[in-house]
Formats: sequence, C-alpha cells, structure tokens
Amino acid sequence: MKFTATTVKTGIGAAAIAAASVFGAPMASAAPPSIQGFGTSQQLVDGPLVTDYTVSNLQPSDMVIPGYTPKGHLYQADLTAKSDSGTVTPVVSDFNARAANGETYRVIDTSPVPNGISPAPIVQGQQSSGKVYFDVTGAPPNGVVYNDGVQDVLIWTSNA
Repeated sequence: MKFTATTVKTGIGAAAIAAASVFGAPMASAAPPSIQGFGTSQQLVDGPLVTDYTVSNLQPSDMVIPGYTPKGHLYQADLTAKSDSGTVTPVVSDFNARAANGETYRVIDTSPVPNGISPAPIVQGQQSSGKVYFDVTGAPPNGVVYNDGVQDVLIWTSNA
C-alpha cells in the first residue's frame, strides 16, 4: 500500500480536528444554586420566560388538608410567583422543604390544599400567592428548595 503526501496530510489534519474537538470542547457544568434568606425574591429563567419566586414564613401548621393524612408533622410556607417576562406557570411540584441535615420533604400536591397557590398560568406583570405544605417525617426543615428534577436551582433558608 502506497501513501501519498496528500493522504498523510489528510490523516494528520483529521487527527488534529478530532483532538481539538475533544480537548477544546467546554465541559458542561451546572450553575450553583442561588441561596437567599426567606422573603427574598429569586428569578427562575427558562428561555424567554422569567418567574420571580418568593418564599417566606416556613413554620409548623395545624391545617387540615382534605383527603390527605400526614405521616409526620405539617409545615407550611407562603409562596409568591410573579411573571417578569412572558406568561409563566408556577411549578409548585418542584418545591421541597429541607432540614439542616439534608432531609428533603416534597410539597403536598396530591390533593388541593387550603389557601394553596394556583398552578394556573400568570401573565406578564401579574402574580399569584398562596401556601405550600410539606409533610415532615424527620428533622424540622430550615429551608425551602426549588429543584428542577435534576438539581437544586433556588434555595431559601433561615441560615442565609
């Protein structure tokens, strides 16, 4: 088999391009979550849609949720969602309460809750407010986390 100068140059060029694409490719990394104190507004950006979420007043609750039997102690927090850009839909199911030891408690979204925040779309400039509830079966929570299903994105805590 005979190699010509063109064949060798083509091979070297292809190897250089392959190396550049492997070593020059940026590594994908997630931005660290935004951590704020309760009562602070935080932006969730989803392309052209921007929602300002504010969580406050995380506390034990004696509320009775029709059709739901707690396994632990109920906690509640006030949640406000405001559309800064576009028509947004609050994703209430992405909120969790979290204890200092890392225990996480999902929001109760299996049945309608008293004074709960509406999951209906919010037009730009408008807001929706209500309560979210958590069934705490271990250590008491000191924070509320917005988790997009992959990672924590927004965190409100009494430790901020």
